Amino acid sequence: MNRRLIAVPAVALTVLALAGCSGKTRGTANPAPSTAESSGQAAGGGSAPKVPSPLNTASITSDACATLSSSARSTLSLGAGSPRSTDNGPSCTFQEAADPGNQIDVTTVTANKNGLSDVYDTKANDAYWEETQISGYPAVYAAAVDGRKSGKCGLFVGVTDELAVNILVQYDNGAGAADPCPVAQKFGEAMVQTLKEG
Repeated sequence: MNRRLIAVPAVALTVLALAGCSGKTRGTANPAPSTAESSGQAAGGGSAPKVPSPLNTASITSDACATLSSSARSTLSLGAGSPRSTDNGPSCTFQEAADPGNQIDVTTVTANKNGLSDVYDTKANDAYWEETQISGYPAVYAAAVDGRKSGKCGLFVGVTDELAVNILVQYDNGAGAADPCPVAQKFGEAMVQTLKEG
């Protein structure tokens, strides 16, 4: 139980610690950079790639537990989520049904108004940064502290150009403890499918 009490604040720290000295929420937009940092810069503003087809996010802007359907939770062997509110937006903790020591925290980052671009704009604060795609949607593996060797992996997925979702895997046991980022990827793919189904 003590690990659970420690792990929950870590989610907030993972997101908030990335704000750096400015005191701003992780990813809160500063003026847009004047030059692109990569060829993936979105045309017409924003440092992140454009979201190809914005998803319907109405359900997750008030309840992050709605990021997964019941069938997706079952496929991923996760229990029903436990919702909570954070300064960054609604959050939800999903525990693995067979091992509650394995959990995934997901936050709909409504505090940021420029989606994944706000994450790109603060990437200098990250201990690791790896661009990827989740089911065709722009995404980034990133976190303030690199805990990948100890079962922790952070993933941000752009679901619209104005909204990103942060997925934080914290696994103590099993294959996910040794290699947590594929767990985050599977969660992200299930989330995109859930949102597509509406």
